[in-house]
Amino acid sequence: MPRKPSAGDLLQLIREAGPLSRTDLSRQSGLAASTVSLRVEELVRSGLVEEIGDGESKGGRRPRLLRASSGSGVALAADLGTHHARLAVVDLAGQRLAADEVEIRFDDGPAAALEVVSARLAEMAAGQRVLGVGAGLPGPVDPVAGQIVSPSRMPGWHGMRVRSWLEDRFGVPAMVDNDANLLALGEYRSRWANTDVRDLVAVKVGRGIGCGIVAGGVVHHGANGAAGDISHVRVVGADSVLCGCGRRGCLETVASGAALLEQLGLSSTTELVAQVHRGDAAANQAVRGAGWYLGEVLAVVVNFFNPQVLVIGGSLSAADPLIASLRAAIYERCLPMASEAVRITAVSDGLEAGVTGAAWLILDHLAETATAV
Repeated sequence: MPRKPSAGDLLQLIREAGPLSRTDLSRQSGLAASTVSLRVEELVRSGLVEEIGDGESKGGRRPRLLRASSGSGVALAADLGTHHARLAVVDLAGQRLAADEVEIRFDDGPAAALEVVSARLAEMAAGQRVLGVGAGLPGPVDPVAGQIVSPSRMPGWHGMRVRSWLEDRFGVPAMVDNDANLLALGEYRSRWANTDVRDLVAVKVGRGIGCGIVAGGVVHHGANGAAGDISHVRVVGADSVLCGCGRRGCLETVASGAALLEQLGLSSTTELVAQVHRGDAAANQAVRGAGWYLGEVLAVVVNFFNPQVLVIGGSLSAADPLIASLRAAIYERCLPMASEAVRITAVSDGLEAGVTGAAWLILDHLAETATAV
């Protein structure tokens, strides 16, 4: 049964198409006018939505127009990578007010890395009322507990309750999710939510490999947050390579940025992409091979899930040979019915898609709980 639109969905409609009247919201959401009225009152009381005057009359009383509040407070967003974190301050309409990037070191432990991120976010939001914090992390996350679970590349982070740490630090609600899930959410919200697309897969290819799923217009986490984890799928031809998880043959050992950097003796994915663009033969061969391995695994995902869109993000998405090889593998391995339905594309927001998703994560939470003020 299709999910009924929530208060968060109404806020999203107002953000995207507003100003709107209650009648407009009822028509566009399919909800009864009485239900819309109740949910709108919750959003108004919470400070997420404000009335801005009367619209044009269509034969009766002039309707009151609604828009997302612009001055009631801000939300903070962070997308943490293994070496850098992208940060943003957004208003309640989802508009970015400030952005920055800071260096972090996961090896220093969670408290040190989170303090660097939080201190800079606090500086960016100085003088403004902070209503919530959203964060993405490059490892397995239990989204209910807001906790890191058995990460392979984050020593000392296992069991870290990041959501609780952020809530204690800022004194406001916080939400935490895997960075690939937030890539999927950010891309869906900013590019596809107003189309007929409801099923999307987003793959983040950087030093590691992550995959997020949007099913029916919402992020799909699975039973405990592990949905979409393709990095440890076993691939043919990689049986001799030992993975950080303790097994051999994982996709991450042959297709991740970390694997390619070790293979080529490079220090960063930025350097790798630059060599690809310069036409370096070894770099191009390496990323083509990685793209093929990745495409073989994603062909199974496309056949199984039958998404309308497959989005490729992360630092290596700028390597065109990787995308071309990935695309070729999918079209070769997929059933025609599945491959004809899927559109394969790069993220629209580049490296900012993750922090955009983190912003939507907390804004949607504030809308659902209606406890922002």
